[in-house]
Amino acid sequence: MEHKNKLEELNKESLQKLEDYVKAKGILKEEDHEKLHQAKDEWQTAWNKLMEALMVLERIEI
Repeated sequence: MEHKNKLEELNKESLQKLEDYVKAKGILKEEDHEKLHQAKDEWQTAWNKLMEALMVLERIEI
């Protein structure tokens, strides 16, 4: 479980750094805002798939 906690922390840190970067850049165009939102959604989907894979591996104890 410790590795899951480390991965969760890494995910949160990555998303926070992205938010900080966007704030530092200032106001985004509507098109850029949509692309960013879509990328965040795709990131979260990939993250969820990774966590599911880890749960399966834990279950079969690999």
